[in-house]
Amino acid sequence: MKKVLFSLTLIALTTGISVCAQSNDVRVVSNPVRLANSTWPIFHANTNATAASPNRGPGDIQSAQIVSALTDQSRRRPNVSPWTVVAEPYPDGSQAVITTPNDGLAKYLLTDGTIEPVDFLSLDRQFFDFDWGILLLNNRLGIATEQKNNQFILFGDASNNPQSSLEVKARILIDESRYGKISAHFSLAPDGHLIALTDANLLIAIDLTRQSVIASTELPAGSGNSFHNSFPIDETGRIYLSAQTLMAAIDWNGQTFQMAWTAAYDMRGPGCEDKPNRLSAREEAIAVARGELCTGSGTTPTLLGDRNTGVVVIVDGHAPRNNLVAFWRDQPPANWQALSNPVHPDQRLNSQVAGVLALPLSTPEGDGYTAENSPAALGNAIIVAQWAGFRPRLDSPRGVQRVDWNPFTQQLELIWTNPEIHFNGVPTIACTESNLCRTYGMGRYGRTYEYTSLDLATGVETGRVNLGRQQNVLDQGNNHAVAADGSIIYSGRFSMVRVE
Repeated sequence: MKKVLFSLTLIALTTGISVCAQSNDVRVVSNPVRLANSTWPIFHANTNATAASPNRGPGDIQSAQIVSALTDQSRRRPNVSPWTVVAEPYPDGSQAVITTPNDGLAKYLLTDGTIEPVDFLSLDRQFFDFDWGILLLNNRLGIATEQKNNQFILFGDASNNPQSSLEVKARILIDESRYGKISAHFSLAPDGHLIALTDANLLIAIDLTRQSVIASTELPAGSGNSFHNSFPIDETGRIYLSAQTLMAAIDWNGQTFQMAWTAAYDMRGPGCEDKPNRLSAREEAIAVARGELCTGSGTTPTLLGDRNTGVVVIVDGHAPRNNLVAFWRDQPPANWQALSNPVHPDQRLNSQVAGVLALPLSTPEGDGYTAENSPAALGNAIIVAQWAGFRPRLDSPRGVQRVDWNPFTQQLELIWTNPEIHFNGVPTIACTESNLCRTYGMGRYGRTYEYTSLDLATGVETGRVNLGRQQNVLDQGNNHAVAADGSIIYSGRFSMVRVE
């Protein structure tokens, strides 16, 4: 115990982390707790889940670098790591890239326009637990999960230099008998509390300085499986969750949760009425991987505008075409009239629904897949891509579209479609300092994998890089992070890819 405390004290002196010991417990304390000051510290770029970087970006894609992904060689498992995050740059200008494959955490370093592997930290994980959630905090700490042991992991550099290995700083055990099994879905509230979803249909709030759950709330009963969705948290602490039968907004005030509103909405669509909701996250994940219908919304909600006048958007699971659905983030405008239900025209939708637009290039039937990848958004522009599953075929379904929320007409408006492009992951939006805005993604075209940039304004292709024919670069539905140098980093099955 003395040796552990001595080591943590050295870390505290070099990184600014304060350390205290209570009984036989060592706690890593960082106050105030906030996200790392980087271009992409959390999945989907920010707690609004916009997957956009408004002032950094590579412009038109011109080249790519591919390096082998770090993993636990003794296990030899596919290096699936949907969430890639980047840390605040080190004093020398280099920047750490962190991913969370099935068997641990991997660190890479961006230096002088190159990416190099640095370290792999093995964790006690099970392959089908999907320990994919990750975020980076200030003081070079990060949070990930060990669902097998129902623990959150606080990790960071072992020493204060860019080439440092990673180490576990602390483990936060969650009482499964009381709160259920933790999932890979968690985010950081504006006040620094970790908000997490469990399989007991609960949201929990964790005080990271005390390393304990301080509050919990039960989600609406009968809402169906929402466990494979993540969630955004806005600047006021409002949390937005999508489930199979409803959308919900829950307020966090630093001490307690309070339901703000719920809106009934059938995410699964016509023809699913007689098919039971899957109550197991694993069952739902398998159905999603197979491209089955009636999986509900797999997209993390994305926030546009502010809480008072803005909307939150998701993509539902309806067939033959998925819908982009907008909900008012706060109460509907005073003069708002509930929209007609597109499935049952003689009925009205819940008044919280602000818009529904059938997406021409998001088709779950036939050769398509129900949308799984969250919409990306910049301002009021929304990008939605056609997912093609974890293993896209040679003739993968294609399609990228832009839809805008018009706050003046209070409608969703289709701006452009590009049926020739395949983005298999969450689209990334980025702009250069000269306001050159592009949307980016990786897709399969026959036997080759290619990375493409599209003009955000028109949808016209502006750049393309051939990534080769090996599935090591395959994006299985991932998040692509924008680094401080403007390049884009994502994790393939067995490789890390940097495009610029």
